Amino acid sequence: MAQKTAKKIRNQSSRGKQTTPNPKLWPNLPHQLIGMLAREPNLMQNITSFGGVIKSWRSASRKCYSNDSKARAQWPQLVEITGKKCTEHQKISGRQHTIEISFHEEYPYCYYRRRSYKKCYPEIYFKGYSHGNLVVMGENTADLYLWEPARKCYRYLPAWDPNLAFKMCTLSSSPGDRNGCNVLVLTGACSPAFAFFRWGKCEKAWTIQDCTIKEPYAPSQNMQFTNAIGFQGKFYALSLQGSLAVIEDTDSCFRITAIGGSRAVPSKLSRQFREYLVESCGEILLVFLISRKSIDHVEDVEVFRLDIPNLSWVKVENLGDRTLFLEDECCMGLTASKVGCTKNCIYFSHHRIYGQWWIFNMESQSISPAFETNAKIQESLMWNVPILDLE
Repeated sequence: MAQKTAKKIRNQSSRGKQTTPNPKLWPNLPHQLIGMLAREPNLMQNITSFGGVIKSWRSASRKCYSNDSKARAQWPQLVEITGKKCTEHQKISGRQHTIEISFHEEYPYCYYRRRSYKKCYPEIYFKGYSHGNLVVMGENTADLYLWEPARKCYRYLPAWDPNLAFKMCTLSSSPGDRNGCNVLVLTGACSPAFAFFRWGKCEKAWTIQDCTIKEPYAPSQNMQFTNAIGFQGKFYALSLQGSLAVIEDTDSCFRITAIGGSRAVPSKLSRQFREYLVESCGEILLVFLISRKSIDHVEDVEVFRLDIPNLSWVKVENLGDRTLFLEDECCMGLTASKVGCTKNCIYFSHHRIYGQWWIFNMESQSISPAFETNAKIQESLMWNVPILDLE
């Protein structure tokens, strides 16, 4: 696909359409990280996931110790919480707000400042971020692009059918991978369940597929996927009920080639929770922000690592020198000592209070505010001088 300059998109946007007065800044990360990303765009490769999926139990959650088929059928069911009320058009397209990605202009030491981002970016809607590429939808819901914020360029994706639901999008690998790259869209429904596109294979349209495989934890239903991550050329998708499916491009066809044997749900008592899929140091991590009373309050955090050979989730008790940052539309895993933040911690932003960050200490199992809210903005993070040479 040919690359285009960002300036040309502005001229292609249709006239007379409603605009969003206050676009949301992306990525919504602590300003220390934004500064590093502006100076060292390669760090954006550490950003994964399109954000958290909020789930709640239909009935009170209980811990189950058996994985046989009879026991699975008796497990409580999960439902997804969509949050704010939205129109039918927003439910189908998945669009709720525009985003602003001109963060490079805020840092005078970065050469990207010489380019005027604010004059070039059109109204774009966040749909995902994967392998250094931002997936965005244009004002016209048929328009999909892969943006590279650091290079200020984009690539076209095939036109999207506005009548199809669009939940999230991820890539199996980098578009520059010599082994090829596949693009996956989840609709959040069973029929159709997926849309696939083979990058660089001269294809001109999406391959739309249903899912006819029964949900292990709701045998009367077909699997319905709400979250996914691309890793080493494959897709790892989570269903609404917490089943893990591996999706591969085999024999010129996209197939579910394996299903995990353990359910992706918190091990502790929960009423509601948010789940995040994050790639960190060559591993797939699943993070739960657990709420026992209301989704407005996070009382606990759990981290699991995917044991890929066995397709099972293994609880992580210690992150070592790693630190995770979780936000509704941006997740990032970093080596703490290299960027100067506190190790063995998880920073998360409250989805209902934009810009407010909290910190979960894996060692003490405690949650506290990550930043001061007084005049000394973001001082309490204890951010040290990074080891990275970002000159």
